[in-house]
Amino acid sequence: MQQDNLAHKLDNIIRQIVDDWFDSVKEGYVTEEEKRDLGIEPEIKRFHGSGNHRIKFARQKELDVTYGLAAVEKDGGLYIESSVNNKSQGFDYDSFVRRLTEHYWRSRSEKPWFEPGFDNLAYEDLLEFEPVLGRSVHLEARKEKADVIRLYFGVREKCAARLPEREDLIADLIDNYCLRPLRRIYAESYRER
Repeated sequence: MQQDNLAHKLDNIIRQIVDDWFDSVKEGYVTEEEKRDLGIEPEIKRFHGSGNHRIKFARQKELDVTYGLAAVEKDGGLYIESSVNNKSQGFDYDSFVRRLTEHYWRSRSEKPWFEPGFDNLAYEDLLEFEPVLGRSVHLEARKEKADVIRLYFGVREKCAARLPEREDLIADLIDNYCLRPLRRIYAESYRER
């Protein structure tokens, strides 16, 4: 039951992260609401499903990518899943995974918080992540559809125990550790294809 409550809280936090991201960038894109007035397809959309929250960017011949965040229960554990759908031809998955690996091995021991009681916590104290293809990084290659790259961050007991104390810290952890590096590294790899 405690894991169900935690999964529900994580889902609410993730929903808010996606909403905040959407709201912060939507002015640069055509939205669903503007579609009728402008007569063109939306360039940005957000989707909220049961435990899965996504934001899609689509500009003709320039950008077509969907990022996702979810709280996932599997194998008796609770995970934060961040994902990116790749539709581009010639995308170098080996280079992408190498960059992810380099980033996460380097940053896992960072202690980003300064408040007493949290200043001694590193990312790896709260989330377990081994950035290796086939372990915490999964590639789902799909014919006729976008490939999906999923990162799974295992929620550690220390994180589960602290969640009720500071949801803002957990939101920061998910946004800055699970999502932003994936976005940045994917964008760099996408530009180089």
